[in-house]
Amino acid sequence: MKITHRGPADTDLSKLIGNDKTVKSAGGGADSKVKESGASAKVDISPEARKMQRVAELAKQGDELRAEKVKKIKEQVEQGTYEVKSEDVAKSILRSEVAHLLEKK
Repeated sequence: MKITHRGPADTDLSKLIGNDKTVKSAGGGADSKVKESGASAKVDISPEARKMQRVAELAKQGDELRAEKVKKIKEQVEQGTYEVKSEDVAKSILRSEVAHLLEKK
């Protein structure tokens, strides 16, 4: 995904960091310390970025739910209690084919 709109803050972050006297280079070793200025930082997150964060959270939850579902199905298969309804298989095949046809257009 390409993001072309940078929002109201069109300043270059690397220039700001380069001009900031309180930031030291990462190569300063383990003994290097960052000066504390006492000022708090404020970060504005765009609505698009908030949506992307929410999508990432939902995707992670979806992965966890799917893993749990797969685990339950594996247990049922091992126990010989897993049953599949032919209607569910047919619906899944149709959904897959319709999605495939719509992607071609």
